[in-house]
Amino acid sequence: MKKILYPVATLLLGGLLAACGQQDQQDADKKDLKVGMPPSAHNVLVEKVVKPQLEAEGYTVTFLTFSSLRDANTALVEGGVDFHTAQHQAYLDVYNRETGQDLVSVVHTPSIPAFIYSVKQDSVDNIQEGESVLIPNDPSNAARSYALLQKIGWIKLKPEVDLAVATKQDIIENPKNLQFTEVDSALIPRLLDEIDYGVMPGGVALLAGIGSEYALAHETFLPDLELMVTVKKKDENSQWAKDVRKAFQSDEMRDFIENDPETKGWFIWPEG
Repeated sequence: MKKILYPVATLLLGGLLAACGQQDQQDADKKDLKVGMPPSAHNVLVEKVVKPQLEAEGYTVTFLTFSSLRDANTALVEGGVDFHTAQHQAYLDVYNRETGQDLVSVVHTPSIPAFIYSVKQDSVDNIQEGESVLIPNDPSNAARSYALLQKIGWIKLKPEVDLAVATKQDIIENPKNLQFTEVDSALIPRLLDEIDYGVMPGGVALLAGIGSEYALAHETFLPDLELMVTVKKKDENSQWAKDVRKAFQSDEMRDFIENDPETKGWFIWPEG
């Protein structure tokens, strides 16, 4: 009996390995790409620049909308989409750690930084004693905001603080006695008329219709906060992933972010 079973088992194993190899090759050579589209102003880069370039190379590109970034990551893990562009490395590291997944970045994309906005002032040099500043209340965007306020000289943070996790408690100098109020970043566009200044992610302002003429200064991006194209680990060296990377690094992309009338002035080219 054993003499019969061994050849059968070998054949079955060989068949399974061959099937896996064929599936991996099909995934690498695929021409139908599904793109996750969670809420993000950065989706315009895929719609206006990346999709036309991929279609010119024979790909079919389909967009699938999600209500949250975490839902888009879940779909990526489960194979419902092939990539999306709406998260940064800091978020991805937390997601991978919490879920045990191995999603990876294949390229950093042009990103919209946090800006300080005012509809009452046209320069950060006009700051007056005791004026009010709205700050996003989520830890990541709050830290970005306080780092920006230090950059423009309004406050000074503890020298040892990690700017990625800075809080109001890390302020050691506030010479103008500015009044900081932390609120949901989605509320800040609606409150600009009532306060002196507001700091928020540029994507929030863009989606809310706040013109770039009200943006007075922007943050210096930390590399971990630049947005990126995210894929499964097994797909990072596939031909289609290389073609997506090429589209994001193309002259067409640079021309779009520098000259498109609706998005000009919002995006910053990635450092890395």
